[in-house]
Amino acid sequence: MPFGTTPFTRAHVSDLKSAIRDRYPEIKSSHVDEAIAFGFGFDTYAALLPVLIMADQTSCLTAQLVPDWFAVRLAQHGYDPMRYADLRHILWSSVPETRPAAKHRQEAARDMFRPRPANDS
Repeated sequence: MPFGTTPFTRAHVSDLKSAIRDRYPEIKSSHVDEAIAFGFGFDTYAALLPVLIMADQTSCLTAQLVPDWFAVRLAQHGYDPMRYADLRHILWSSVPETRPAAKHRQEAARDMFRPRPANDS
C-alpha cells in the first residue's frame, strides 16, 4: 500500500480510533471521531459516515489521512497538538486487517504477475 494511505473502511477507522484512545484516553471519543474525519478531508464525522458506509461495500478502497489535518482539528477542540507528538506514527503505522475480498484480489494479482520458470509452458 502506498505510504500515507489507509484502508477506507469502518473497521479500520474504528481500529485507528481505538489505537489513539488507548494511547491518549484524555482525548474525548467524539473529538477523535471529528479529527479522523477532518484528517480524511471531511468537515465533520457526520459527513464522513455515509461515504464510509458506501466505501465499506467495496473490498479495497483506500484514502489518505493527513496527520496535520488531524492535528488541526484537535487544536480546534482545544488540545495542544504538540503534546501528541507520536500521533503521526499511530496514524501511519496501524496495520489493518485485510478483508477477504481484498486478500483474494491481491493473491490473484500476485499469481498473475509472479515470474514463471523458463521451462514452464
